[in-house]
Amino acid sequence: MARKLPREDAPPAAPATAPPAVPDPGTAGLNTLAPDLTTQIAGREVTIREYGFLEGLGIAERASDLIADMVALCADGTMRYARVRRLFGKHRAVVVPIAAESAGVEPEWIERLEPADSELFLSTWFTVNSGFFVREVAVDMRDAALAAAHRVSTGSSSSPGSLPPGSETTTASDGSPSVN
Repeated sequence: MARKLPREDAPPAAPATAPPAVPDPGTAGLNTLAPDLTTQIAGREVTIREYGFLEGLGIAERASDLIADMVALCADGTMRYARVRRLFGKHRAVVVPIAAESAGVEPEWIERLEPADSELFLSTWFTVNSGFFVREVAVDMRDAALAAAHRVSTGSSSSPGSLPPGSETTTASDGSPSVN
């Protein structure tokens, strides 16, 4: 088959424009899987990342009292930042180090933030890690429900208790000898 060649004295053809970028299907849901967020806080660029699974298990252990209080606040099944933010003050000794770990910053830097920057930092940290907290709260709520169901199922038996001595009733077999 013949192919048409450009003339040697013809001007070069304009380069073809690149087609629009198509998102890589392998990374399309990456924001959902790893919702890291980079933002400016107090003049510093900070990337707050979601805890990985194994890291999260360690964080859950360190923050078990915080998570237990979240469970109590979320007994109606809803978790909102406005409801849990007060717990950050109550559990400051654990919140500051685990939030610093998520952001790769020093705990002292967080402690020195102005109120507006502190609010921005903690709300961003909670947003990025909300999936982690929801999972941990759900696990604790499920465990509590299973324990309650187990207590109900292993409660009193349906068989009657023994009669007190001297209150036995006689039956027709009382006069029959026992066979041992």
